[in-house]
Order: sequence, then C-alpha cells, then structure tokens
Amino acid sequence: MPNNPRYWTQEFIDKYVKALGSNPGFQKAAKSFKNRIVLVCYDTPDGVDARAEYNINRGKVEVELRTEKAPSSSIRNEEFNKNSYLARTSAPYGIWVKLDRGEMNVVQAIFSPAYKLDGSKLKIMANMPLFNAMNAVAAAVPKTY
Repeated sequence: MPNNPRYWTQEFIDKYVKALGSNPGFQKAAKSFKNRIVLVCYDTPDGVDARAEYNINRGKVEVELRTEKAPSSSIRNEEFNKNSYLARTSAPYGIWVKLDRGEMNVVQAIFSPAYKLDGSKLKIMANMPLFNAMNAVAAAVPKTY
C-alpha cells in the first residue's frame, strides 16, 4: 500500500486518467461526450484546496490540477462559467472520501449543505451514466486517504 497515491493528489489523478482510458464502462459512457467539468476539493490532508479541470473528448481525458493553500479564495470563490463547463462540483475532502468509499451516494451528497453542484441540472442528469462510470473507476483505483 505505501506505493498507492493519496486521493486528490497529482499522482492519484495520473493513475485515474490512465484507468479511465482503459475502462470499457467509462469508454462506452463517454463515446459521444465532449465537454469539460470541474471538480473542487477543499481542505485536503496536504492543507490545500484542489481544483481539477477534466476535458473529456469522446473517451480521451485530460486533467489540469491546480492546488493552493487552503482556504484558497481564488478556488473557493471562482465564478462558474456555464459556457465553458458542463458542471462543477465542490465539496470538502471528507465528502469526497465518503463518496469514493461508497459510504454516501451522489443523491445524499447533493442534499448535504457541504456539497455544491453548479451547472444545468437537466444536462447533468442526462449525463449521469458518464458521472457514475467516472465515480466507479475512481473508487477502483488503489489509493490511500
């Protein structure tokens, strides 16, 4: 286990992107998807806020990770641009861990005041198979918390 990356680090994201590229379920869900989403994590164990921008183009995934010392006003107060991104999800590290471990599902998270979802709810719901596939792949990547 010591070689497993910690969740929400660049090392984890690198392994995650590789896993997405080879996962048949994700590839099927993403075959016609071409858009960008942003995932934001507050207060990681490294004492940073992390912002991961996922550019998904028909199954090919590129991610740009930005971290700043928590609390980062530029990450936490960034205006959501619905013309640039399909969705943005923001939550504290503990919520992300519960989602990853299967201790909480997305519906439960949405009703948590600590979980914020920006974007067209209709478009997000239409793409739930993609988001569920991404979550399943992330949960399967060996990691530490």
